[in-house]
Amino acid sequence: MFKEVIKDWIWQFPQNIIGVLYKYLIKDRIVDMIPVTTEGTQLIFKETKGSISLGKYVFVYRNVKNISYIVNHETGHTKQSLMLGPLYLIIIGIPSFLWALLHKKICPNVDYYKFYTEAWANKLMGI
Repeated sequence: MFKEVIKDWIWQFPQNIIGVLYKYLIKDRIVDMIPVTTEGTQLIFKETKGSISLGKYVFVYRNVKNISYIVNHETGHTKQSLMLGPLYLIIIGIPSFLWALLHKKICPNVDYYKFYTEAWANKLMGI
């Protein structure tokens, strides 16, 4: 078990470090934490809008309408991180972040979850 945790942490090092830093930066806005999900991640509920998965850390806005859907979707991103390791931020993280910021401006009639990063996360979770 300990070896798996170390291996997973090292394999996902870039996103894990960003997750730790983000957790520290928003520490005053964190309302609840669940130590371990089924994917071995820490589920963190926050007061600020938006959800993001960063390695072993899944941040979810506590007042989102369909919270179970969002948690499952973000867990899909966690699976992507486990699969891609250090390539996750390049292949999934950065494009997903930019899509979240810009999709309403550049493609207002396109469903958010049709973008490849989001569709794949949902597929991994059977959504």
